[in-house]
Amino acid sequence: MVKSGVLKRDNSGFSLLELVVSLIIISTLMLWAYKSLEGLAEDVERVSFEGVSQNIQAQVTLKVAYWFAEQNEVSKTELRTANPMELIQHRPFNYAGEITYSELAKVQGEFWYFVTDKHWLVYKAKRVTQLKNEFEQVDVIPFQIVATLQQPGRENGLAVEASLLPLYKFYWKAD
Repeated sequence: MVKSGVLKRDNSGFSLLELVVSLIIISTLMLWAYKSLEGLAEDVERVSFEGVSQNIQAQVTLKVAYWFAEQNEVSKTELRTANPMELIQHRPFNYAGEITYSELAKVQGEFWYFVTDKHWLVYKAKRVTQLKNEFEQVDVIPFQIVATLQQPGRENGLAVEASLLPLYKFYWKAD
């Protein structure tokens, strides 16, 4: 029925304009939430990387202390080329094994690998927006063990220190 020249509108739903505006607002909020969560995920990866690398270093240090106490001589070259995971008692849950350098570009991120043909322990990052790295593959951080012997200048002897050192400069920007 028409009242004073105006048709009565049925208000049981949303207009197309209201739906489009709602979708735009929801999409914007989802984009903001995704970027925030992705930043948090990279922070979690950085903290996990730091914890695991410090754990590996601590276990290598304990192994060197054991060798020193037992008076076991070691070779600096053998330590430098050794897989650090073979020296430690508790491997990290995200150590994925040995690979070759040519396989490095194809492997999954957020894992540690030992590159057999380079003798590197590497961490392959998954999220790299905050990672600044001088290595040619920005998502890869390579390490080697460097040993200090009790008598400097010798190739073999009692190790007094072994450090897991990065081969290239890198840093993860923390927010």
